[in-house]
Amino acid sequence: MVKFKELGFNDFNEYTEHFFDTLLPTNKTYEYFVDWNKVKNAVNKYLDELSLLNSLTKLVVSEREKHVRSLLVKYPQVVEVIPLLIAERVKNGRIDIFDPELQQFLIFEFKRSKVSKNTIPLIIEFCIKTGIMDLFQEVKDIHDYLLGVEVGIDTNARKNRSGDIFERMCQKKIKRLIGKNYNIVNNDPDFSLYPIITKGRSKGKTHDIVIYKDNKPVLFVECNFYNVTGSKPISIAESYIEMYRVAKEHKVEFLWVTDGPAWRQMREPLLRSMKEIDWVLNFRMLNLIGGILK
Repeated sequence: MVKFKELGFNDFNEYTEHFFDTLLPTNKTYEYFVDWNKVKNAVNKYLDELSLLNSLTKLVVSEREKHVRSLLVKYPQVVEVIPLLIAERVKNGRIDIFDPELQQFLIFEFKRSKVSKNTIPLIIEFCIKTGIMDLFQEVKDIHDYLLGVEVGIDTNARKNRSGDIFERMCQKKIKRLIGKNYNIVNNDPDFSLYPIITKGRSKGKTHDIVIYKDNKPVLFVECNFYNVTGSKPISIAESYIEMYRVAKEHKVEFLWVTDGPAWRQMREPLLRSMKEIDWVLNFRMLNLIGGILK
């Protein structure tokens, strides 16, 4: 059971009520919305190709198809940018499309090495039928347009970024709170109980935080934030009971920092873990870490 007295609570009920009352409604920080470094890098690696394609925005419609053909002949590398204009990540440099009129699948190649007099007509056909050719009539700057496309694509990464943000929030706060006698290592490759727990199936998996004293691990931390209910948080809650038992066998403390509005609808699985694990805190309760690192 959580050592509530060491954390400053009179009883288990007082501890749990405080835990649920202080859950964060969200972990969205400013960096949650867009990973601008990733977006800019994705666009700027094609600066030359985008400059070449920009010339198409200056032409009248009747001249555009001829100019695309000329660009592909002189600068075949521009072909690699074409799928990005419709927010498509190309695997193996190709896109397979079912043509309902022909009733068959067509293969379009977007590698510069595949550009030839035979493939150029197919690439132009792709641009026409997907609306890319019309795009050059609508936008003034392909670079700016692609920047917007990449921002849109990046929103798909928000779910994973949410967990990473909470992990970094905890890492920064714990580093600020622990005394000078301790050393904090994030995602330490030199200490992990996962290979033991998973019987060797997770050899490369690390703990979010490992805290050392006198060069020995004294506490490791796992951080999880849940916005919505589901099977995953329940599974994690159950698996961390085993994590705690293995940690005890290795004479190291285990702290589970978990937060998020989902726990208000899933109290029971979390309470079961709290009755088995010594240390379970939410983000706001991390100020109590001194009760663990005595």
